[in-house]
Amino acid sequence: MNDNCASPGLISVDDAITRILDAATPLLSVETVNIESALGRVLAEDITSSINVPGYDNSAMDGYVVNSKDCQQRGMTLAVSQRIPAGTTGDPLEAGTAARIFTGAPVPENANAVVMQELCEQQGNNVVINTIVKAGENVRRAGEDIARDAVVLDSGTRLRPQDMGLLASVGVAQVNVYRKLKVATFFTGDEIVEPGNELASGQIYNSNQYTLAGLLQSVGCDVVNYGIVPDTLEATLAVMSEAASNADLVLTSG
Repeated sequence: MNDNCASPGLISVDDAITRILDAATPLLSVETVNIESALGRVLAEDITSSINVPGYDNSAMDGYVVNSKDCQQRGMTLAVSQRIPAGTTGDPLEAGTAARIFTGAPVPENANAVVMQELCEQQGNNVVINTIVKAGENVRRAGEDIARDAVVLDSGTRLRPQDMGLLASVGVAQVNVYRKLKVATFFTGDEIVEPGNELASGQIYNSNQYTLAGLLQSVGCDVVNYGIVPDTLEATLAVMSEAASNADLVLTSG
């Protein structure tokens, strides 16, 4: 709104917003919630990882784990000395051998690369490596995604579904969040009627109540609705006083 176009005694929308924000008191009350209940909540602390993610060097794919110095020519044939599924830790790799390995399994000592199974040919207890292998190939290093002691989420973050998964990935089960803002609403006007009732002549349905409720719920507020209030000063002051004593913020539409 242009101030020059405003009616006498009125202020612009921008000025009104500024006054509201200047008068607002930050909500500082904190509570602890489980991460499955944390969607939409606002963190009251930085979250630091106590672990590396991944926690160990591991295979990025199904294949064969080797020491690259044993695979500097195509067609090298190596004995398969062990099998390492995900969730198990293999023995140190014997020189001149390969180990069958699966995605996510720890890379054993003495090994430094994984060859994808599509580039290998198993022949009995041996495997033919049909490529020249480079150290570090197809290995996800410990801490590659998240390093120990790194801040993974900042205080003030409104938690999304992916943030909940991130918290779980670093072993966090509970977080400190700010208490939900409690917002009271009420609606004035003798012409408004709740949906589901018949409209009399000159009446309209109270759509603003549901728009505001949806907006407030979408940003994580607890809503206390005082409904439709008779269109008198006395009734408005009475419900305003009660709402103000029970909520952090009062919103009204008339």
